[in-house]
Amino acid sequence: MSGRHLTGVVLIFASVGILEAADKSPKQILAGRPAASSTQSGRYYNRQGAFAGRSATSGQTTRLYDGQGRTAGRVESSKGTTRAYSGTGAYAGRTATSGNDTRFYDSKGAFNGRSTVHGNSTRFYDSRGAFSGRAETSRNTTRYYDAQGRITGSKR
Repeated sequence: MSGRHLTGVVLIFASVGILEAADKSPKQILAGRPAASSTQSGRYYNRQGAFAGRSATSGQTTRLYDGQGRTAGRVESSKGTTRAYSGTGAYAGRTATSGNDTRFYDSKGAFNGRSTVHGNSTRFYDSRGAFSGRAETSRNTTRYYDAQGRITGSKR
């Protein structure tokens, strides 16, 4: 699974309707658009640096857990696409990747946004094409920023 696939998959969780928490879990950073940039398991932190959740990858499946260790969802990848499922196992949406671009679709198949990767940076756009945030990776840490450039969290 490429980093772009996981990046796109977690964006899908925006359509699940869990965007209101003050402390962002992996599926809530950037209003549901975290940019996990590697296929390795990782730990997520909110903007204050407190632990917010983790991801664990085994084979083609990545499982997401919230800060209390509860299952928050899973992502299953195959060549060029991923499918996301909520913590209860309900289908949450999919991604389609072509080159450096990933398009996101909600559980009903409606276009939900896109991301573009350039080097160590991923830029996110909503369904109308408006810039909604970015992720920057340096060494083993990815930092997430909202559209105004404020840090929203990180993955290590």
